[in-house]
Amino acid sequence: MNRRVLIIGHPFVGVSMGSVRLRRIAKWLPRHGWEPVVLSAPRDATATWQLDPGVRLEEIAAPDLTHYYQRLRRPASSPAAPGAARPQPTAKEIGFTSLLNRWVMIPDKQLPWHRPAVRRGRELLRSEKFSAIFASIEPRTTALVGAQLARETGVPLVIEYRDLWTSNPYYHITQPTALHCWIHARLERRALRQARRVSAVCRGIAEYLTKAQGTALPGPVALNYNFFDADEYPPPAPTSAAPRPFTISYTGAMYASRTPHQFFEGMRAFINRARLSPEQFRFSWAGSIAGIPDLDAALNRTGVRPFIEFLGQIPHRDALRHLLQSDAALLIQAPGDAIHIPGKLFETMGAGVPLFALAHPCEVTEIIERCRAGLVCPYSTEDVVATLEQFHRRFQQGQRWDFAADEVSRFSADAAVGGLAKLFAEVSQ
Repeated sequence: MNRRVLIIGHPFVGVSMGSVRLRRIAKWLPRHGWEPVVLSAPRDATATWQLDPGVRLEEIAAPDLTHYYQRLRRPASSPAAPGAARPQPTAKEIGFTSLLNRWVMIPDKQLPWHRPAVRRGRELLRSEKFSAIFASIEPRTTALVGAQLARETGVPLVIEYRDLWTSNPYYHITQPTALHCWIHARLERRALRQARRVSAVCRGIAEYLTKAQGTALPGPVALNYNFFDADEYPPPAPTSAAPRPFTISYTGAMYASRTPHQFFEGMRAFINRARLSPEQFRFSWAGSIAGIPDLDAALNRTGVRPFIEFLGQIPHRDALRHLLQSDAALLIQAPGDAIHIPGKLFETMGAGVPLFALAHPCEVTEIIERCRAGLVCPYSTEDVVATLEQFHRRFQQGQRWDFAADEVSRFSADAAVGGLAKLFAEVSQ
């Protein structure tokens, strides 16, 4: 009989890689002897995603501040008419609602969900036998919910860090004053003291936590990387004799210092040298854009708009389909971030598509080199041109990419969730 684990994740049904990770974990845990019960926010009314067999979802309603903010910012819009123009790559500005979140909503905008989630979690833990609690950050509210439930019931807690909390290189501005910094640090340490184990999705986060949190940690930080699920990839499209464009794809969020400016400069120079038309080269771009300075200016200056197929925010399965149809997938590691690993690294390896990694040496580049998963490119226009030319030559010659299959398999769903299941078994002994 499977042991039961309470997973605290918000949201569980969503387009972010965090939501995708949680759904994969819940799907694969029954195959490793664990019954997942997920405590999360209600699904959106338009969501078509279906629960996997063996997964139980407890949907806990609370005021949805994002929904209220959107209504304040603009009136409800009607669905786009058939044949409407494609969305354009425009960066969303960081405005009043973000300031409100930073100054008032501590630890984050999911704060209203805390109390009802604790209430329902308490009922579940007292009425059924659970062997472990698993709280996944981000958002940070999930850690506070898990810590309170562990303190009240004694059920061992595992806190997972998908992102850092304090001193996160992307979200440090969520603590706008010294008082905010003190409150966040105090909340984080309080949650950590209730954890039986702490897990991180990359070595950089694990090393940071070990150095910054010290005695607040219950022991060594476990490593449980992101991963791909081979079941999710759609079947390959039928082959066609018609010529197709050389395609570089980008799927995922584009924000802060993770900017495409350097790539666009090199892309323009490559197009000029190779004398390619929009029918011969395409940059397929799917995902959200926020906080990127001068995006319109960069697009106008380089003149690459005719070569961009911007898809906007699309369902995860559609993003995988576009990934499979590309000849290489762009990954941008922010120059000042040697800690985080974009989830698309693993998705791309699972798809068998090589990576075009714009990055300084870090854990990302180590994994790419170990798995022979693509080409690492420094941040310079000439290096971008040279890398594009390498991929283009392979495209023209019809060459397949030679991955290190054994290394890639370490990031499969079965291997990754198996490691997490062992961690749950350890804390529940």
